[in-house]
Order: sequence, then C-alpha cells, then structure tokens
Amino acid sequence: MENQSWRKEPRKNYSNDFKLRMVELASRPGACVAQIARENGINDNVIFKWLRLWQDEGRISRRLPA
Repeated sequence: MENQSWRKEPRKNYSNDFKLRMVELASRPGACVAQIARENGINDNVIFKWLRLWQDEGRISRRLPA
C-alpha cells in the first residue's frame, strides 16, 4: 500500500503581524470573517482559530502553523 498524504501543498506559515492584522479586522463590530478570509486567500477557520488563541492566551504564537 502506498503512503500518500492528502495534503498536496506544504503547510503555510503566516507571520505574527499578519495573524494579528487578521484578528484585528475580524474583531471589528460587524466584521465578516468569511469575507476577510476570502480577501486574504485563507480559510475562515484559520482566522477563527487565531481569534480563539488571542482571546484565550492574549497572543498568537509564532510556533503555530497556519
């Protein structure tokens, strides 16, 4: 049996500045996370994860991928 990964591309790593900017945009009143994600070429679940990390820990770790 062949060992094939379902992931075709390597995992992306985003800078802390980019993550923080996405969190700031998504935290604005009336912000649409799906639209912000689409405009920046990322999945909206990634932004929701960053929002949760920011709210829980007050920071977004550089060590965390996407």
